[in-house]
Amino acid sequence: MGLKLKACSVICPLLLVLLIVSVQPSSAGTCSLSSLSSCLPAYEGGKPTSSCCGALKSQLSCFCSYASNPSYKSYMYSSSGHKIAADCGL
Repeated sequence: MGLKLKACSVICPLLLVLLIVSVQPSSAGTCSLSSLSSCLPAYEGGKPTSSCCGALKSQLSCFCSYASNPSYKSYMYSSSGHKIAADCGL
């Protein structure tokens, strides 16, 4: 039960951000956090899939926008976020 609560405490806020908050479009295209949903398992400690890495690479122009937004900043600068970026070669 405790593990389920801990997992929800990590997943629920991220899902909330993905579903509710919209991002301003970048000059290179549209920023879409929902396209990064394939990275959720990696954020929870797994290895990023090729789908996750592809999504991250397609959203590179949006990272400054995400990092400057207080709603996502903690995810961008988390140890999980850094590990995913490194594993994907970013």
